[in-house]
Amino acid sequence: MKKVTIQDIAAEMGLSRNTVAKALNGGLVSPQTRHAVVQKAWQMGYTKLDPNLVEEVKSTYRRSNTGTILVLFNQMQSVFWTRVLAGISNAVNDEGYRMQLHVVDERDRDGEETGRLIADDVKGIIFLSVFSTKFVKGIGRRKLPMTFFNSPINAQEYIKLGDVINVEGFYAMNTLIDYVIKQKNCTRFSYIGFAEGTRMVQARYLGFLNACNRNHIQLDERLQYTRPANNSNFNYAMVEEVVMSMPYIPEAVICEDDDVAKHVALALLQRDPQAVKKVVITGFNNTLETDFFKKDIITVDVRIEEMGRRLVKSVLDKVKCPTMDVAFTTIATYPRL
Repeated sequence: MKKVTIQDIAAEMGLSRNTVAKALNGGLVSPQTRHAVVQKAWQMGYTKLDPNLVEEVKSTYRRSNTGTILVLFNQMQSVFWTRVLAGISNAVNDEGYRMQLHVVDERDRDGEETGRLIADDVKGIIFLSVFSTKFVKGIGRRKLPMTFFNSPINAQEYIKLGDVINVEGFYAMNTLIDYVIKQKNCTRFSYIGFAEGTRMVQARYLGFLNACNRNHIQLDERLQYTRPANNSNFNYAMVEEVVMSMPYIPEAVICEDDDVAKHVALALLQRDPQAVKKVVITGFNNTLETDFFKKDIITVDVRIEEMGRRLVKSVLDKVKCPTMDVAFTTIATYPRL
């Protein structure tokens, strides 16, 4: 049998190899991340675990016999997702449950493969990523309480199957764009974000459009990028291509989140090192590292760990009271101007 490596654990959890190595070797990570990584390493049969860490996980299993909350996702390479996971892990442990993480294989389109992995002690499921309706319906055949973070633009099927929790974006983006127009004196805007992908990002884009309309800003359609070429996400290569192809550099670039904002700053640095100092860049989620070179990116604060706890509360409410109506909940956000 092939030995389990740190890279294997990282791939299974969607974390970086560096984060997993830190968690297993006493590095600087949150207690929740450390516990989740050790738990996964133990489950996978990683042989180099510190015996004290193994005993800690085993004792948690012995104390927690209420059941398991399954968390499904397809990406974790982001500070945002790591912090969401920390909030979920903390809340699940506080409630006496265990958390099981599973990275969904993109080839599992109907949920059959994932469904076979759902253990008998799973009491509820949290969907951290937006999956196809076909996949969600496949998992829904298990008749378990389900909570979704974010949803497709047409979310009718999601709403029938479980609670949906979104992060408020329309009013936050309105406030942010008003500030950029009135305080930064910007009139030439570019937008980069998958506005057609999910309700959460669509709300941010609509808030941007609304603020521009109210302030009589005429947008140049050549600078509006609302659908990535891969119909998935604006990764760095795609953002770099977008920035390099802009007919001119705008006064402000409005991004769907902080990850895209960082990509934009780096791409602008490649195109014109002087321009990047002047261009106003906005993000969302407040996950910017303190040592990132573009320190004046304007963002919107989301209480990410608390949002993770809210996801757990939602699914456990349905575990405890299965007859409760499903809910569509929007979590408050706080522009940092």
